[in-house]
Amino acid sequence: MSPKIQKYSRMHKIGIKIIYLIISLIVLSSLIFTSNLNGLNNDYEGDWPKSKNKENIIENSNTNKMDCPYGVGCECILDSDCINSNCQTDLRGNSYCALQNGDTFPPFQAVDQFNEIIDIYDFSNSDGKYILLEMGTAWCSPCHSLASWLSWDEQGIKSKPFWRDRYDEIKKMIENGDVYFITVLYEDEFRDNANYDTIYEWYNTYPDDSIPILLDKNKQLHSIIRPTGIPAITLLDSDMKIINLSSRGFNQSFDKLLDIMKEID
Repeated sequence: MSPKIQKYSRMHKIGIKIIYLIISLIVLSSLIFTSNLNGLNNDYEGDWPKSKNKENIIENSNTNKMDCPYGVGCECILDSDCINSNCQTDLRGNSYCALQNGDTFPPFQAVDQFNEIIDIYDFSNSDGKYILLEMGTAWCSPCHSLASWLSWDEQGIKSKPFWRDRYDEIKKMIENGDVYFITVLYEDEFRDNANYDTIYEWYNTYPDDSIPILLDKNKQLHSIIRPTGIPAITLLDSDMKIINLSSRGFNQSFDKLLDIMKEID
């Protein structure tokens, strides 16, 4: 074969490889663009989980309606007025459709400390992790004590009469990723409705990258749980079922979680 033909043959092969490379890049770019449009490439900046089962949970939930009438948090007279058949009276004498143990926690989306909208149902999972959901405020002293213990291992909270030494296991479980801990703030330090600055400042003070801090804008979740003492920590299972609903404190949820984990071991 002549040198000219050999040179042409080599150039031809190189040209074909370049064409294949260009086509591959175009196809890859198209796939990435399409997956972004379909929400398949939208990982949270906080590296929170992404559930593949949340649509099934919403479909089978007994609290998947939050609009009034009938939804949880709405006014009621009879149990039949509520989607979950549970009309209760709060401390102010107002009757409302209240959550109860055994209910599915209602759908809730909120902005986190990274200014992203988080779907709380993404914390539902198939690996059996439990969820501790804290309702709190920026003015709440015990909330600060709890956050200081979780983030900085400060021991001040251990002097409180409600403290139990066994709760050190809770901290270990959160740090090891065995359970999820989620903080929801609904008021700022002036007792006004919380805003993004509220949760951002909270994160700056207690920078624990394992704990999402969510904004309860306009007290949507507050109107459903109606906490009477904070922090109020509710325990959920991996399917968002309420194991222990708490409108006040964390002892019952902490104790229940530790008892469950002891049985598992």
